[in-house]
Amino acid sequence: MHRFICRGARGHIEGINDHLAALLIARGADTPEKAHRFLHPSESELNDPMRLHGMDKALPLIRDVLSRRAPVIVYGDYDCDGVCATAILSETFRRLNAPVRTYIPNRKTEGYGLNEEAVKTLASPGALLITVDCGITSVSEVRLAKELGMNVIVTDHHTPQEELPPADAIVHAALGDYPCKSLCGAGTAWKMACALENRIVYESLDLCALATIADMVPLLDENRVLAALGLREMQSAHHIGLHALLKIADIEPGSSISGMQAAFQLAPRINACGRMETADIALELLLTQNASRADQLADAADKLNARRKNIEQHIFEAADEQAKAMDLCSLRAIVVEGEAWESGVVGLAAGRLAERYGYPSVALSRDGDVCVGSARSASGVDLYQALYECRDLFVRFGGHKQAAGLTIEAGNLPAFRQRLSEAVASQLGDRIPMPETVYDSEIELSEITVPFIESLSLLEPFGMGNPAPVYLLQNADVLSARAVGADGNHLKLLLSQAGVQRDAIAFHMGQRAGIMHGECQLAITPVVNSFRGKVSAQCRVEAVGRSQNRFSGDPEGESQALLQELSTLCRINLSYPPADIHPFEEGAWQEEEQGTLLLCRTAETANRMCALYPGYDAVKTGAAEPRAYNAVWLCDKAACRGPYKRVVLCDGLLCTQEAAYVASLYPGCEIFAAPLSDALRARYDALDCTVDFLRDFYRRLMSGVSPDLSVPQNAAAARILENMGLIALAPAPQLLPMKKTSPENDPLYKLIRREGSVT
Repeated sequence: MHRFICRGARGHIEGINDHLAALLIARGADTPEKAHRFLHPSESELNDPMRLHGMDKALPLIRDVLSRRAPVIVYGDYDCDGVCATAILSETFRRLNAPVRTYIPNRKTEGYGLNEEAVKTLASPGALLITVDCGITSVSEVRLAKELGMNVIVTDHHTPQEELPPADAIVHAALGDYPCKSLCGAGTAWKMACALENRIVYESLDLCALATIADMVPLLDENRVLAALGLREMQSAHHIGLHALLKIADIEPGSSISGMQAAFQLAPRINACGRMETADIALELLLTQNASRADQLADAADKLNARRKNIEQHIFEAADEQAKAMDLCSLRAIVVEGEAWESGVVGLAAGRLAERYGYPSVALSRDGDVCVGSARSASGVDLYQALYECRDLFVRFGGHKQAAGLTIEAGNLPAFRQRLSEAVASQLGDRIPMPETVYDSEIELSEITVPFIESLSLLEPFGMGNPAPVYLLQNADVLSARAVGADGNHLKLLLSQAGVQRDAIAFHMGQRAGIMHGECQLAITPVVNSFRGKVSAQCRVEAVGRSQNRFSGDPEGESQALLQELSTLCRINLSYPPADIHPFEEGAWQEEEQGTLLLCRTAETANRMCALYPGYDAVKTGAAEPRAYNAVWLCDKAACRGPYKRVVLCDGLLCTQEAAYVASLYPGCEIFAAPLSDALRARYDALDCTVDFLRDFYRRLMSGVSPDLSVPQNAAAARILENMGLIALAPAPQLLPMKKTSPENDPLYKLIRREGSVT
């Protein structure tokens, strides 16, 4: 199940086509003047750094320290934002001839932010301790630094708590009336550098841009200017290490660099250093002036990133198994934990869980009685507020609306799971958490052309707050859908609408190859595809919504699946407690989104249910669905898919044993059954074996004929004769010693013949 949300922006801007105008209006650029500034970011849009809260107190203090030649310690964080911020101020103080040193805590042994042991180690009376991308929640640590005779300036962008640290100055965009309250840590540090040097510090703007994009702050207002101008500066040779990183990421130095490249090719390699070993590797990479050393460090960052990907996948798979076992029909947040999970990677696993399930997610690494981890938001939940309501359970925590870090004693985990779920539920109200795709407007396939896509590039750089445009295609006809890629993980589509055709690619949707047919509702991003010199417009599918005729019929396959099910059900002891069966009224539960499973045995019935319940998921596998989203399931083998409240046998009840079996798979659920469908009767008829047919089948085997067991009736006869002890099917059909027996005594024969057992 997937929720589509339209930004709803409409309107006209003189001199701009309506599609581009709608995108600009949605981003707040709703006049010709604002649109021009958005499309052409310039230095004139940068705010005066002295407007930042605390800057007026920080600068005199810094200048006093500089005049005394007292030591300056820049204390940073181990992620891309923190490393870039540390590098920016380190370079600034070196240009000002200050005796500066840097310190970034070890993620594994020290954790996030200031810690008392580090403060004691760094303490020097009269020195200046300046934090970047951390410190706003470090009340006791800042107090300790002050007691040890240090001057302290906190620069940060994380959410302040009720009590602020007793620093000499706190530079924070959200505390005052600064126009752009969403500066990242490096953005705040860069503004301080500009204030100190009384100029636009172009040589550090590339690092500011990289951090702004990597830290997922909204790329609007001043952040957009910083990102756009900084990406241009990235083409220059300000930082040898950054260019070494571009080369190893297969990005040609000097070429135009997009926001997506910065976010998904550069930032992960910087982050991998702090996640897997030490952020000092990344910091040295950004600061080195030696080209050979830069290449070595870039290679090290690349290898650490490859290792990170492998470990992340293992952690995610383990975390996903835990999530699948949860009752997310009742819970509203996911909390998973693993013994000695790589602490630097759990945040990525939390992010993937949040993306997959649409639930705010927390992933924790357990070490003895303490768990340390990260949280990621989803479904529009203010994650910081939800965690704040659980604050008495934590050793420490901090973060913002989208992401957070926390430390908690293992004994508090059960209470945390319940209270976090309640806090999220309070925010959501009646809304069900689920994956969401926000789209800009509807579009026709004929409008997706190369010139149109090129016009959208004017909105670059894309990122949070300014995502790549997403459009909704209504009633696009899927002419073909085939799995592609080494493992068939992706889906290649051919779409048609009003006589126009376009290719489309849907990453990580290969499992839909047997489902998508006919008209579909698709959220897509228009992209240009270049292949062998040919440039064409195509669609990248972001999400799939409602569709028609989702399931392709396979009568023989459905009969074979029915035979397998009957073979299982006939062994169930009839003394098993029977289940209550309720009549099925088509059209019920239309307004609900969780708890109903429409179990179908035939594609004909499944497609009819899809038409009756267009908002339901359409699935072909028995894979676990802990959220119990309403679904139409074309089932070949009954299994427990999740904590469903009701299971509807849409093709009818196969036999009395099926009710007991379903009740055992879904304890406490209500079971509904429709009358036996014509389609299922036909599947039964394909299996029907009379006594005469069984005799003839046995005679053929005796004469050396090998019947085709892909024919449902032959397969049914073979299974019945095997049950009677007359033949063995493995490794191939073969006769056993003859004995006197009758199929009338075989329970499978009775079920296939529907002798009083089917409603």
